[in-house]
Amino acid sequence: MRKFTERLGFLVISMTLILGAACYQAHAHDMWLEVRDFTPQVGEEISLTLGYGHYLPSREFMDKENLEEIYVLDQEGNKTGIKAYSDVEFKGEKPLYKKGTYVIVAKKKGGFSTKTTEGYKRGQTKKGLKNVINCTYSAKYSKAVVNVGEASGKTFSKVLGHDLEIVPLADPGALAQGDYLPIKVIFKGQPLSSSHVFATYMGFSTEKNTFAYATKTDKKGIAKIKMLQSGVWLITTSYTEHYPDPGECDQYKSSSSLTFEIR
Repeated sequence: MRKFTERLGFLVISMTLILGAACYQAHAHDMWLEVRDFTPQVGEEISLTLGYGHYLPSREFMDKENLEEIYVLDQEGNKTGIKAYSDVEFKGEKPLYKKGTYVIVAKKKGGFSTKTTEGYKRGQTKKGLKNVINCTYSAKYSKAVVNVGEASGKTFSKVLGHDLEIVPLADPGALAQGDYLPIKVIFKGQPLSSSHVFATYMGFSTEKNTFAYATKTDKKGIAKIKMLQSGVWLITTSYTEHYPDPGECDQYKSSSSLTFEIR
């Protein structure tokens, strides 16, 4: 009986992951922050790229021209700029001189994409186009938690006001393998219930849209992800609603990501 119960539990988990991945197949490219060192020493600089696509580690990178903003948030809530030193590589303007937890924030420029019978029209709404199948306006937001010397402060849980946001309710830098990370998903200032949340860690798989963990938020917008392995983790979620002006576009699609390291 015990073996049957264990096997049934395994099948339920497996089916949850399969169904979750199936739901995710229609999802557009994700964006996330790939930081060279999530646990730098005091006085070191932040160096990073922005992963873009469906694979971890990333095979594509976000170009600087497509970013609306990118910065570092310290323990006091002060912003420090991040500059591009190539088309896809970035560095902090100042070294991180204080111990504690920082958050790196990035926002992609929003844009329209309209699918017609002749193909996709990037940057165009439905207006003036013929044979339109559908139109999507997309917005992408990314955060990364960086622990300098130690995990301290409350910056990790600061709500930034993104349309779609993943807010960790515990500092990932204070967790270990086997712990659960509680997160809250917020959409336009309100908790988002029944939102699919996907998570994976570096080295789990190099296959497209393959995740180590899948779950959904509860009525309060909260979900818990088990840290199955030490290393760099990526958590993603997305949400789609009707576009305000149906004559211009059909849907507004937002996605959010969070990256960090479990030691």
